[in-house]
Amino acid sequence: MRAAFLALVFVFASTSLASADSTPSSGVIKEILVEENTKTDDDTVALIARIEVDDDWNLDMIEEIKARLISSGLFKDVTVFSEPHKSGDGVKVTIVVKDKHSWVIAPAFYTQPTNIGGGIGFGENNLFGKNQKLLLYGQIATGDSFFIGAWVIPNLGGTRLYAQFDTFLKSQRNFEYAVPTTYINDVADQGANKAVRESRLNYLNAGAKLGIELFRGFKFDVRIRGARVSYGKTKLVEGATLADVGEDVCLSGSEATGDCEVEDPGAKGNDVSTEFTLSIDRRANYYGIATGYKYSASFENAQPGFGSDFRYFLAGIGIYRAEKILDRHNLIFKSSIGYGRQLPFQQEYLTGGSSMRGWLNNQFRGDFRAVANLEYSVPIFTIKGFGVRGLAFWDSAYTTFLNTTSPDRNYLPNSQRGDGTSTKFQEYMAPFKNSVGVGTRFYLRQIVLPLLGLDVGYGLEAGDVQVYLAIGLTD
Repeated sequence: MRAAFLALVFVFASTSLASADSTPSSGVIKEILVEENTKTDDDTVALIARIEVDDDWNLDMIEEIKARLISSGLFKDVTVFSEPHKSGDGVKVTIVVKDKHSWVIAPAFYTQPTNIGGGIGFGENNLFGKNQKLLLYGQIATGDSFFIGAWVIPNLGGTRLYAQFDTFLKSQRNFEYAVPTTYINDVADQGANKAVRESRLNYLNAGAKLGIELFRGFKFDVRIRGARVSYGKTKLVEGATLADVGEDVCLSGSEATGDCEVEDPGAKGNDVSTEFTLSIDRRANYYGIATGYKYSASFENAQPGFGSDFRYFLAGIGIYRAEKILDRHNLIFKSSIGYGRQLPFQQEYLTGGSSMRGWLNNQFRGDFRAVANLEYSVPIFTIKGFGVRGLAFWDSAYTTFLNTTSPDRNYLPNSQRGDGTSTKFQEYMAPFKNSVGVGTRFYLRQIVLPLLGLDVGYGLEAGDVQVYLAIGLTD
């Protein structure tokens, strides 16, 4: 009996050791096997996982690889395991992935202050099975009607190079608002500053980008783009006066009849520029929960030598940080600061709307902007891949003109900070605006797109509430 018991212990121990040996803790990768992928090709899976044959292997890499593959947005399930290679030397790594439905054709509808509209878009998240992105979207709206097309190639031929080609064609109705001269708004139209000038901007743009990922997440790229800028009819908003826009006479019509045509806010012409961007991007998205960080710096400069009729530059830095809290809660902080010199109307920094909830769309503009957004979201419920999350947010921004010397602009009165129209405190605080609010997002895990977004923002200085609703296109 004792002998039988010892034999049983020996067999069990041998089996356990064999099982342990079947999952080597370290070694050199000799083979990578990808299974159950129906669209994404094997090389692309390995490229996203960031592993190659002859790389060193350890078990700690399993969770890292899973996170990278899930964050790509291409797969609904990922399994990674290793075993001894059949040669007896090294490791065989097996990656089992189940592709998500990678494309969608969807209508969109949204309502925002001063802008209501809808459109239809086509998005392909895994073009040719190589993780390339294609977006085609067009919309018609009371404010912004546009078409956007973009093709993103995350790696060229398996190298560290990446590229992007895009076009943006829009006809945009612009409302310009009386520039705030006090911190708390006391001249109000629906709780916000008074709209004084309305114009129609036509902007036909195309661009191309080429970059290199020097090491994981550290990128440098160059973009060149060109646009044709023109304007439709520009007029006073009903109730505004010529004094509100700094002019003496109407080009046609009259104030009394409400059809006073005035000078365009900017010059028409060709806008050609190059942009250089340096960034480090270590963000990840694990089934809707964002983690990691991104830091970036950019410099854009007009190119008269390439036919630009404008001469300007913009420089800025950006910060993004996301933390997972309590397993399914998410805290996201975003901030940026930018400055431009002699900016034309179409290149100015804008604040208000979905990026500054509680204020009207593009209510504030300038050649300098500092903005910060803090958002905390929690899960409400999830049923078979359909999820609802609630969120609370705080938006803060400082937007103003540090100088008004551009020959290509027709500025509104009081645009430049420090013109002596108010006390020092009011002068420096007037461009500072804040809002708080709550919202919700509806997600479908299978296609990784928010289906509906609803935000309610309260502008602290205006004492006013604005509602933002988007269906079908919320990011």
